Amino acid sequence: MQEQQLDELSGLILQTQNREELEVLLQGLLTPQELDGVLQRWRLMALLLNGTTQRDISHELGISLGKIARGSRLLKYGPPRFRELATRLLDERQQLPPA
Repeated sequence: MQEQQLDELSGLILQTQNREELEVLLQGLLTPQELDGVLQRWRLMALLLNGTTQRDISHELGISLGKIARGSRLLKYGPPRFRELATRLLDERQQLPPA
């Protein structure tokens, strides 16, 4: 069932024609708190991949060490494709000129 839901959601996201449409879709589907949560999770993953210590991440993001440990376990023991993708996306974002 989750696979079917992911397929539906990813297909919907891929139907957007540009960044503006994607932002409109995300703002319509997610509450501000959900958007914050997703972005915070990405920031957590990025900091972990960059080698930032868990204590420094906790201080910087204001989240518990338990949440950080769960993210760390996902990167270490979760699907290798997720780690590979997150690493590639992070590398590409770091190469972009500052906004």
